[in-house]
This record gives sequence, structure tokens and C-alpha cells, in this order.
Amino acid sequence: MAKYFFPSSFLLFLGNWIGQITLNWYVFSLYHNAIYLGLINFFRLIPILILSLWAGNLADKYNKATLIKITISLSFILTSLLCILNITLDKLPIIIFLIYSLGRGILSAVETPIRQSALPNLSSKLSTTQAVSYHSFIINICRSIGPAIAGFLVATYNSQVSFVIQAICYLLAALVCLPISFKADNQIKTSKTLSLKVVSDYFKENLVGARIFITSLLIMATGFSFSTLLPVLTDKNFPNQAAIFGTAMTCSAIGGIISTVVLPNILNRLSIVQVYYGSSILFGISLLGTMISNTYTLFISIFLIGLFSQWARTTNRIYFQERVSTENRGKIISVIMMDRGMIPLGSMLMSFIANYFGIIQTFMIMGLSTLSIALIFSIINNRKKLEDLIYD
Repeated sequence: MAKYFFPSSFLLFLGNWIGQITLNWYVFSLYHNAIYLGLINFFRLIPILILSLWAGNLADKYNKATLIKITISLSFILTSLLCILNITLDKLPIIIFLIYSLGRGILSAVETPIRQSALPNLSSKLSTTQAVSYHSFIINICRSIGPAIAGFLVATYNSQVSFVIQAICYLLAALVCLPISFKADNQIKTSKTLSLKVVSDYFKENLVGARIFITSLLIMATGFSFSTLLPVLTDKNFPNQAAIFGTAMTCSAIGGIISTVVLPNILNRLSIVQVYYGSSILFGISLLGTMISNTYTLFISIFLIGLFSQWARTTNRIYFQERVSTENRGKIISVIMMDRGMIPLGSMLMSFIANYFGIIQTFMIMGLSTLSIALIFSIINNRKKLEDLIYD
């Protein structure tokens, strides 16, 4: 099924990135309001916090292939409606974009844990680490070319054309995933224990994982909201240059691609936990580099942000995928994926800070807070590890 799963994922993620970049740029160009950008991404990502547990139960109870097909098809229908409204009306009110973002957020909140829980059983020829790494590689390829395509379409044509291309990507993804099916014997009998109790028991037995999860929740709010505010930063330092924003996002994606390629070799030398905390610390440091108003410094900093943030994200996913039972995989992974739901909260907070104190100061706060959180939890983890060695 990998031969259908990964191409479909590529088209879905490509459409996601084209749409996300186009929507952020279009809304900011219409209203020139950082708070609106925060609201757009809040509505897009807040369903993750609300619906993840329910989505995890769906992944454990029902056919994953059918659920994936339904969510992609609904994404196509929803984006097509936005295209029609955008073409027929001169200027859409912000409420339309918020409703669209909420709809896409709901579908993403349902689809992501289902897709993640399918990875370990995707093919007998792929290990869990390989499946997660390939999946991350595809995401970062799309992060690389998606913003570039969106920037080209917006600069050469307009945002309406870019939204149409997004809808076409979803249509193709829906068609490619039609042959996907998972064998009946892969549908493991699921635990009927309540999701919250399963997760609570899991973290009680895995304190290292609990600390990683808490760290991830916090730095998702402080650091990973950078992409939401990047249009504001580039407009501040490089006015009316949409290409710089697109190039910056491409640099981030290239960093992510390289990180995915070299990560398996790094994990042969260092533990997953070491790489997770080390990359999180370097992610915070890289955020501080964006404060310098220089094109090359910006691109280098964004490249490093993509590199280290992807190491942090991928090692997080691999760590939990390798340490969760099959019957509870959907429940646990759906909660782990809830860390993405902190991005809209962070985006809202950082948008208000940017509106009142300035975008440069906001990126400084983001970098320092991410660095501090990663350092603190890394020290706690190392101290606990040392105590365990002493007592043993």
C-alpha cells in the first residue's frame, strides 16, 4: 500500500502548503493585520486540541483507509467552495476565511492521527523508523516546493489561481488513494479502556516520554508559531516582496529535507532523547537569528530553523511510535499529536505581542522562551537519568 499511500500523501501535503502560504499572504495583504493572521491559524489548528482524542478512537475502531479517503475528499469539496466564493466575490469578509480555516482544521485533526497510526503497519518491508522518516521526508519536500509554487502563482497570477491549484492537488490525492486498503488482520482488536486512562497510565510508566511530551507542548506554542508570523517579519524588513517570504519558507523546508536524510545516521550515534533535546535547544537559538535585518542572515536562520525543528519533531514521533502498543496506538498517537494544537494558542499570543511591541521583539521572545524551555527540561531529564544510575 506504500506505493499509493506516499504519493497520495505528497499531493495532500503539497495542497496543504500551497493553501496555507496563499491564505496567510492573501489575508495579510487584504487586511494588514497580524491579529487576523493569528486568528486564521488559531481556527486552523485549535481543532487538534479538541478532536485528537476522538480521532484516535476512530483510528483504532474503523478502517483507516476509508477514513483517509473521506477526509481528503472533504478537503477537496471545502477548498472548491472557497475557490468559487473567491472568484465570484470581489473581497471576502474575514469570517469566510475563518470558517474555511476551521473546516480544514477539523479535517486535519481527524486525518493526521489516522495517517500516523497507519505508518507502522504500512508495509512489511519498512520499519517504523523508515516509515516515519519517509513520511517526514515527503512533508518537507512539500514544504520546500509548496511555498515556492504558492509564491510563483501569487506573484505571476493571483491568489485565486493558487487556491484552484490547491483544490486540484486534493482531487488528485483523493484519486490516487482510492486503491489503498489495509488487510483485515491488521485491524487489531482495540482496547475499550477510556482514552484518557490509557494515556495517563502510559505516561506514568514512561516518565521520559512524559517530559518529552510536555516540552513539545510548550515549544510548539513558543517556537513553531514562527511560520504564522513570518509574513509580518518579511513585510517589516522587506516591504512588498512576496518572493522573500516564499524563499524563506523554502529554505525552512530544505533544512527539513536535509534533516530527514541525515537523521538515521545521527540516531546510530546518539540516542533519540539526546537528539530531541539538542535539536530543540538549537531551534531556539536559530529563531534569534531572524531578528537581524539581512536577507542572507534571514535565509540561513530559517534554514537552520527548518533543520533543527524537523529533528525535534521527527525524533518525537519516532520515540513514541516505537514505544506504544498496537491496540492503543491510535489513542496514544492522537494525544502525542495534540502538541500541534499548541501552535494556534502560541500564534494568538505572539500575534498580540507583535501588534503591541513589534515583530522583531516577538521573534526575540519566541527564541529565548524556546531555548529556555528546552534547556530546562534537558537538564531535568539528565538529572533524573543520573539519579536512576546512582540508585541502580
